[in-house]
Amino acid sequence: MEISNWYQIINNELSLEQGDIIENCKILLPQETHYLALLDDNDTSIQMDYIETNCIILSQSCDLENEKIDFVILCPICTLKDLIAQNPFFNSSNAREQLRQGNQPSYHLLNKLQLDNNSEEDFYCVSFHHIFSVPKNYLKAIVKDKARYRLLSPYKEHLAQSFARYFMRVGLPSNISSEEIKKYGK
Repeated sequence: MEISNWYQIINNELSLEQGDIIENCKILLPQETHYLALLDDNDTSIQMDYIETNCIILSQSCDLENEKIDFVILCPICTLKDLIAQNPFFNSSNAREQLRQGNQPSYHLLNKLQLDNNSEEDFYCVSFHHIFSVPKNYLKAIVKDKARYRLLSPYKEHLAQSFARYFMRVGLPSNISSEEIKKYGK
């Protein structure tokens, strides 16, 4: 069932695709105080924490479908309201317009969606600041017997392109002086 031209509701389907929204996904993280314990071969008691977040799948659908990967790339997704609360920069209409135009490379704006009955319909933002990799079978266990939203084409490809642009950024050691270029040849 299509809920807009952006999303489709997927019911009880175990196949995973790029653009699937996984609600309340628990992501295991080693406790910060135990990072160095990972280097100690004798210490087998690594303490783990977890975060619970809504995520969206960024791994390619063809890799998921053709069993080419065992781990799935996820990024957190939140409402625009939550993003503004976390980052007051987006309180300004100019910043939100930059987000809409794709000029905020670490975020990608999605059309309105209501994830659960307790939330009002809101725009959703994908953050590329945190990237997670989880076992594919773990995600299949999470989605088993649950409905979920799937971002449709061409919007999921647009999301993938934004994700790629975020990673392909090149930090140059110095810029060419704009003043020098303006004066060139005069």
